[in-house]
Amino acid sequence: MAHHQAGARLPSAAKGDERELLVREFLEKVFPAPYRFGSGAVTDANGAVSGQLDIVVEWPCFASFPTPGGSQRLYLADSVAFVIEVKSNLVSQWQEVEQSTEKLRRLRRRWRGHSSVGTQAEIASVGPSISRIPFVAVGFAGHKTLDGLSKCIEDTPEDKRPDAALVIESGAYIGWLGRAIGPKGLFAFCVDGSYFVRNVLTAEPEWTEYLKEPEAG
Repeated sequence: MAHHQAGARLPSAAKGDERELLVREFLEKVFPAPYRFGSGAVTDANGAVSGQLDIVVEWPCFASFPTPGGSQRLYLADSVAFVIEVKSNLVSQWQEVEQSTEKLRRLRRRWRGHSSVGTQAEIASVGPSISRIPFVAVGFAGHKTLDGLSKCIEDTPEDKRPDAALVIESGAYIGWLGRAIGPKGLFAFCVDGSYFVRNVLTAEPEWTEYLKEPEAG
């Protein structure tokens, strides 16, 4: 928050990149090395493409494709663990969150099979499956209470609703595995992030689907 507030009064062109700030000062320092954080767009085997995404968290065993001379990448949906949208204020910019969520929800991950950690910490093997990519909205400022954040999420249509939301300033967090506020909210965000990644230990995507010619019309 100190880094964010330091640039709050500067002209917009001079403000620090909030995405870079969250990655550099929190995510890369908290999460272990296997986590890979980038930004760009995601596409799936059906040809659907997301909008520009602030932070893409990918599994390190799959490929993603950089733009020449740039930092943006094109990700295949099957290799993405989850996505984070970063905002200055989650209240005033919630409509932008809805728009990004709606675009990402159309994409699907298709696996011939994958393995994950089961409910009793055992390794479970799963057959062919289709899933969507989890989406998390993070705001430096926003709702100060859990009730306020919860109502905002509940009032959002399902096709535009993120899977989790965090307000860094208050620590208010509504997530996949629970809800919390203050320091526990930041911890709950880390727990969900870990869950999104380790929920799939290995996977065999349907890569051949990307090689098919698009249907006419």
